[in-house]
Amino acid sequence: MPINLTIPTTFEDSYLEQLDTLNGASARAGKRRVAEIYGAYQTSILGSARPSKYLPRPTQKQFRAHVRKAHSYGIDFSYAANSPCLGNIEYTAKGRRQIVDFLDQIADAGIDSIVVTIPLLIEIIRERHPHLPIVASSLCYISDIQLATRFQDMGVKRIVLDPDINRDLTLLKKFRASLQVDLEVIANHTCLISCHLENCHYNNTGHGSQRTPERREMIYSQYNLLRCTLEKLRNPGEFLASPWYAPKDLVHLEETGVQWAKLAGRGSTAEHLLALAAAYLNGRCSGNLLKLLWWPHHLAFRKTADGTALDVLDISLEEAGLDGFIDFFRKHFPCRSGCENCRYCHRKATGVLRYDKDLLQAYIANMERVLHGLLTDDVSEPDYRRQVKTWQACAKACRVPEPERAGARCRNVS
Repeated sequence: MPINLTIPTTFEDSYLEQLDTLNGASARAGKRRVAEIYGAYQTSILGSARPSKYLPRPTQKQFRAHVRKAHSYGIDFSYAANSPCLGNIEYTAKGRRQIVDFLDQIADAGIDSIVVTIPLLIEIIRERHPHLPIVASSLCYISDIQLATRFQDMGVKRIVLDPDINRDLTLLKKFRASLQVDLEVIANHTCLISCHLENCHYNNTGHGSQRTPERREMIYSQYNLLRCTLEKLRNPGEFLASPWYAPKDLVHLEETGVQWAKLAGRGSTAEHLLALAAAYLNGRCSGNLLKLLWWPHHLAFRKTADGTALDVLDISLEEAGLDGFIDFFRKHFPCRSGCENCRYCHRKATGVLRYDKDLLQAYIANMERVLHGLLTDDVSEPDYRRQVKTWQACAKACRVPEPERAGARCRNVS
């Protein structure tokens, strides 16, 4: 069966109209469809696993209208309540009331499912809204069948698998044979394989969209993004080792029986998300695959010590260069033993990645300088206030425009 796609929403009506057009063309060809959009309020008592400064900012009226509009096109809406930490407010009387009131509000808006990381929250939703399907987030890091079974027993209806096992095709087939719940894989996951930063990073981003009457969302520095990106530039094989699927290889997920492919990218522009959807619907990418995957994070670190900017560093990967790449993982999955015992992705990268080696070294040196400053410089109170002001200005610019007029759009670089 063709795999279902779930993709972020921009909360714009025109975006849904274009998704419907893509679905119509795909259906006529007997292919996949975007069956679901997902999103969240920019800030809430629950937050989500993205920071507010990049997220769309719908009003309650826009949110409810957008859910209804999606349904008119036969597209479900999944609410992302996938923060990995709530700062223990869920154990306070006031915090519990606020959480329950918020859950009632979004359930009443007609959402079709809710993505959750925290087990207590899963149980609260199951008790209060028993007919609302719950999706176990990728941040539950479900990587074995026993753990998946535990979440299935909690009543979840779908599991987003730990991306580190995305390419273990044999294990994915065993998951499908052993479980009754639907399975979902993040097809364009670009984090480092076995990333040591990921848990901390998602805690940062979760608190970066969680807001209570007592405090605003908590801002943070670019440390995790910088560290992750620097590791990829130092070792370009990491670009291929990251557990994503090229659009042409999504067929291999379909062969395992996995029902859902998630396309990450909340905070991206409608133009980019539509291009992403089209590529995975049609099973092909023209041009630079890394740009489609929204990977050029190094461009956020172009500014040098003297205030100038480095030239744009293009790192290019053509999908045609990956012919036969995924076949390696169909036969065996050595990733749990570490890259040093394999080097397949790193060897492949030397033949298919294209970039200016001298300019890449300049980016590495510049990013190492920025990292050293993050680790050693004291943050003054005026500096912190400026950071907060910049964060809030970016979040404010992410307002969802009214249908009759255009508005500023934010762009996710994290």
